[in-house]
Amino acid sequence: MFWFLLFIIPLLVSILTKNFLMKIIDKPVCLKENYKKNMIPVCGGIIFAPALFVSVIIFNILGYNIRYQSIILPALTMISFVGFIDDVLGDRNVRGLKGHITMLFRSKPTTGSLKALSGFLIAFFISFNLARNNIMELAFDTLIIALFTNFLNLMDLRPGRCCKAFIAISLFFLGIAKGKLAFLVMLLIILIAYFPDDLQAKVMMGDTGSNVLGMSLGIASVVIFGFYGKVITLILLILIHLLTEKYSLTALIEKNRLLNYIDMLGRKGEK
Repeated sequence: MFWFLLFIIPLLVSILTKNFLMKIIDKPVCLKENYKKNMIPVCGGIIFAPALFVSVIIFNILGYNIRYQSIILPALTMISFVGFIDDVLGDRNVRGLKGHITMLFRSKPTTGSLKALSGFLIAFFISFNLARNNIMELAFDTLIIALFTNFLNLMDLRPGRCCKAFIAISLFFLGIAKGKLAFLVMLLIILIAYFPDDLQAKVMMGDTGSNVLGMSLGIASVVIFGFYGKVITLILLILIHLLTEKYSLTALIEKNRLLNYIDMLGRKGEK
């Protein structure tokens, strides 16, 4: 019964949340140019955290507890809020994690540096509550969660790309999680209601949403992996960030036939 509800409740809640919030963000303050220079809402991922929050409340009322809910709900809500600030008020003249951190050290903070600093602090909060007795594990978990959060930000540059990355990585994690990641299943179901609009470029997920998806993957990875799995994950994330500081991720995807095919899949109807 639990697993049946795990599909039905988030799906229904996300449909209602989407219909409610999409009407609110269809305002000039939330409209930005996408890669085709079309003005569309930039913070469509605003539905993720509220839909998850309401879904968990319903499960609690029904007598079910979602593992890690006391850590995940405040963390994902906060990182979504920080992403919303960056989406609406962000300066697009400064790009990349390195650029925003550099501006922070120059005493010229940007919304991007606020996002990076907040992401690190929230990642530390999560890690402290998961691995408070092991300093090395605490450091590894914090870095993995923070870098995973930014990794999904990097993917959100074309319609559907961030969603596809989240779906692929989530399915991999769920395949080896042995039932530990109910919250990740819920987010996958919530994404179903949102995905078509993103794929057709009717709305951009924005950092409001990609922060939530990225941080949830970071949490999932530190929960299911042992020490060596975390080392491999951290190395991969660092290499990806170094690569994207030097090269365009979109250009790299377009040069790879398989990745480009996956990237373009379902995008024929985009605006």
